[in-house]
Amino acid sequence: MFYINADDNTLELDLLIDLQEAELIGSTDQVHVVAQVDRFLGSFDGMGDFTSTKRYYITQDDDVNVIGSEVAADLGEVNMGDGETLFDFITWAVTTYPARKTMLVLSDHGIGWPGGFGDPDPDVLGAHDIFLRQGFGQDNLWLMEIDETLEQARAATGIDQFDIVGFDACLMAQLEVFTAVAPHARYSVASEEVEPGLGWAYAAILNQLIQNPEMDGAELSRVVVENYIDQDLRVLADANPEEVAAQLFESATLTAVDLSQIDALNATLND
Repeated sequence: MFYINADDNTLELDLLIDLQEAELIGSTDQVHVVAQVDRFLGSFDGMGDFTSTKRYYITQDDDVNVIGSEVAADLGEVNMGDGETLFDFITWAVTTYPARKTMLVLSDHGIGWPGGFGDPDPDVLGAHDIFLRQGFGQDNLWLMEIDETLEQARAATGIDQFDIVGFDACLMAQLEVFTAVAPHARYSVASEEVEPGLGWAYAAILNQLIQNPEMDGAELSRVVVENYIDQDLRVLADANPEEVAAQLFESATLTAVDLSQIDALNATLND
């Protein structure tokens, strides 16, 4: 499940290219890939140039300039920075495309322990109107809101735990974040530092997953990290991919975390 908040002036194109990477592989009878995508008005005008929020069942498509996947729903303009929107997406995906294992990835700007994934349009507040909004200028998925939403989604869908909750975003590999997510998932993947705009290497990740759909969250989270940067579509397409990857790796971080160990880590930190 890809929650792609591309309603952003700087990240819209980057996040849509990530969607195209997923389309290069697509879904199979063993792996369902679904996405909810919100776009920005006045930034990138390709790939249909819609500004609403659409849900897709991702199918294989080699044209990286066109979104070829089936539109499962056009929701109009919604607030992706509201927990209710995330809840609706998770419950729709899980009930419409049931699976034995589940992975949720949130993509947009991350701001660490406060949360992130803000949406400027519509300019409305979700259920959590906190003072931090004044500093960031828009509604966000605040950390306690992510915690509550994942708990509610698990209760509504019967999921014991997500196998992976990942953050394709900057600054989310913080203990506060992992502590909030730990009750809801077995593993998490996040970056402590800022991420390059190209994000995760979705084609490489999904290619390995469809080749081995029996892999568990531990193995898949390692696949995400191992393919980060150097297997990204745009790096591989560069004239000097090894040089580009090396340059980006100088400041890039990505971590796979066993969330069952977070309680013990907090206890040690407290001591």
